[in-house]
Amino acid sequence: MSSSSPRSLFALASQSFLRNQAQAIKSLDSLPPMLLPPLLSEAISSRSIQTVQAMVQAWPFPCLSLGHLMEAQQLDPDIFKAVLDGFGVLLDLEVRPPGCNLKVLDLWTKSPNDTGNLHSPTQPWNTGISIQKSEVDQPRTRRRRPNHATSPQDQLLPDMQLDVDVCIQRAGPGPVLLFLIRRLRMGKVLPQICCRKLTFVGKTPKLPVLKRIMDNVHLHCVQEVKISYSLGLLDLAALAPYMGQMVHVNTFYLSGVLMDPSTFFIEQKVQKLFSGFIAQFSGMHQLKHLHLDDVSCLEGRVDQLLKYVGTNLETLAFTDCSLSAADLISLSLGRCYSRLISLDLSEVIFIPEDLEGLRAVLLQASSTLVHLDLGGCCITDTQLTAMLPALSRCIQLQFLRLCGNPLSSVGLESLLRVMLPPSKSRVLLLPIPMDCYWGVGGPLQQGHLQGYLAELRLLLQEVAMPTLIQDTHNTFQYDMIMLCFEV
Repeated sequence: MSSSSPRSLFALASQSFLRNQAQAIKSLDSLPPMLLPPLLSEAISSRSIQTVQAMVQAWPFPCLSLGHLMEAQQLDPDIFKAVLDGFGVLLDLEVRPPGCNLKVLDLWTKSPNDTGNLHSPTQPWNTGISIQKSEVDQPRTRRRRPNHATSPQDQLLPDMQLDVDVCIQRAGPGPVLLFLIRRLRMGKVLPQICCRKLTFVGKTPKLPVLKRIMDNVHLHCVQEVKISYSLGLLDLAALAPYMGQMVHVNTFYLSGVLMDPSTFFIEQKVQKLFSGFIAQFSGMHQLKHLHLDDVSCLEGRVDQLLKYVGTNLETLAFTDCSLSAADLISLSLGRCYSRLISLDLSEVIFIPEDLEGLRAVLLQASSTLVHLDLGGCCITDTQLTAMLPALSRCIQLQFLRLCGNPLSSVGLESLLRVMLPPSKSRVLLLPIPMDCYWGVGGPLQQGHLQGYLAELRLLLQEVAMPTLIQDTHNTFQYDMIMLCFEV
């Protein structure tokens, strides 16, 4: 008999067993526990929705991990809903069914605790379903809610845990968020939620709903927070206490803070709300990547933010933000440069008064900086010339983006003579010189561009010949010339 025969025989037996869903559900209690993982895998494949829900309710192991199937997108919406509904039934029960030991439903993709396919000498089938979970991620001892719990029965969190990365949005919410909101509307308890990535996108559910969900999140498990055009200053202030407890966050992204009408033209109120929010960074001792994009209320407050940011930062990005000269000086005095690898100040408009601060920032980060983005900053030849001594000190630099700045061929030549030859492999994204266009904002003159590229090749023969020269226009946000050097 071939080695594949046991798998084929079991598959045939599973298909026969699942053909009658009602009978299969009745038989679950009498099956050996180790048969349930492969049978659940088969039930998911055959879209036996009622059987899937019943198997979750009868799951004999402490953990059910479907991360591999989630990653492979093998859970269609109906099956996903059946899994969550089965989990919800167990949440509602005061007494578990005999033989059911499920405590953790793990929906993480690439879960560090997912042992992958069940496989042993006596189990030749591969299920993609794991039943094991490390002790560190077992549901915590039943803990009390914050003081705003609404009823005595709500004072204790349930001992069942849902491991999933949560995306909170009002438009097009995913199945997990729908599951949580539906339970709240029905007055039912929520599971403990362990998420590594917490995302807010667009308009979010109303603040009371957000708070109820956040009350159940294991905040110490969160490693990444992303807020994109979803929360106003008032909402951020309300969620600030939760942010302060996310002590293991290593990545924080905030984009497009919405200015509430009540805060317009009231500087003191904006100051109080934003200051209260950024103070929460004081507890994020493991923060390595910080990105603030299109955050208008950041202007004049960089010093407050950096006061709370530690020395572990590897990535710092303030993009499309208004920064004052004082902000740049504060940035240069920050403590965050000992490990900084990437600095992104793209779309920050620099004026002559900003030069000293920007130069000081580059000098502070020069020994470690690998990636520098100054695209779309309105840097002129004069400003670039003043920056060149600081840029020449960035000996680790491998990526420099300057496209979107009104530089001339003379300014670019000065840059290349300072930056080349590189000691490391390097990519330069440079603007097409302004003298290749018909006036400011005019169309590109192809003849002038080709002439400049010929001059550029002659210059590069003197200093360092790149492995790639490529010009692009009308393709990306900015016209640019890409130079790649391999060392």
